Amino acid sequence: MRTADFSKADQVIRQALAEENFTSANLLVGKGDRVLFRRAYGRLSMEDDAPLTTEHTRYDLASITKPLVIGMLTLRAMEAGKLCLWDQLGTFLDTPEDKQNITIGQILTHTAGFTTGLHLWELGSEPSRTAELLLRAPLRYRPGTAQQYCCAGYILLGQLLECLYDMPLSELAVQEVFWPLKMQKTGYLPAPGNIASTEMQDDGQCLCGAVHDENARFLGGVSGNAGVFSTMDDLALFMQMLAAEGALPDGSRYLSPATVRLSMRNHTPHMPQGRGLGFYLPQLDNGYTGDLFPATTIGHTGFTGTSITLEPESGLYVVFLTNRICPSRDSMGIYRVRRLLHNAVYAAVGE
Repeated sequence: MRTADFSKADQVIRQALAEENFTSANLLVGKGDRVLFRRAYGRLSMEDDAPLTTEHTRYDLASITKPLVIGMLTLRAMEAGKLCLWDQLGTFLDTPEDKQNITIGQILTHTAGFTTGLHLWELGSEPSRTAELLLRAPLRYRPGTAQQYCCAGYILLGQLLECLYDMPLSELAVQEVFWPLKMQKTGYLPAPGNIASTEMQDDGQCLCGAVHDENARFLGGVSGNAGVFSTMDDLALFMQMLAAEGALPDGSRYLSPATVRLSMRNHTPHMPQGRGLGFYLPQLDNGYTGDLFPATTIGHTGFTGTSITLEPESGLYVVFLTNRICPSRDSMGIYRVRRLLHNAVYAAVGE
């Protein structure tokens, strides 16, 4: 394979820093079990004297929590014979009639019909009643008939998995995801130190080490839709497992090849977005991966400015972590920057 030149990708990130699209970034590009490029950029926060970002900086992953935790837990539960994609919410939870037949598969593909933009802290004061609050809200459409990206289903699915395993989600994620994949710097409720800041709060301070997503914060920082912090090296381990169709470097197996392939398949071929089981297929609707990555590419983004990308056929993957909402969520440059960066990466190493 020809030697890859990542200077163009490097320039994209440096220009984005100069334009203040974010204060901090980590980029890692790999192929199969090899890391091809790995670099840290910027500072952890907006202050001129903020600590420099390092290659071990942790980022609030936001919605990457969905495929990493809920997606993997569900796939593992499928393989363990604990549930299947056609299982319905009413089998596990006391649900209103209009939601009893919502399936696990519909939740994973954002076709369950849940209302978007629900603010749990406005609906009630008790996090323990979250499932009740979400199930009480009216559906936006009949399950399976349309598609709308939504956090509510993933929050519910996280609570369902807690009941299924009789274990808190934070511990379940360690036992079934982070520990088997040797993601030692990944988890909910991170210890302080070397964490990229996110949005400025009313007190004039930027969040650092506390989850940005307000629903996850209402739930104490542990939720199925957001809450996990991680590093680019840990996420590379996750991507390497997916690229190897579930195999781990020591020869053991995290998931079967059939399960991994199923998770990456487009389960919503006649809907606006291509959705796998927790994954997004961005090329099918001109998504964040630019112009060159093929239609089989899968990945996910996080509101805080994070993204993971995998081309399954070649095993090429990109981990791009930023704090684009520092100091404000009004910063929208990340949407163009991601496309430019993925074009530059694929031009350097794509076949």
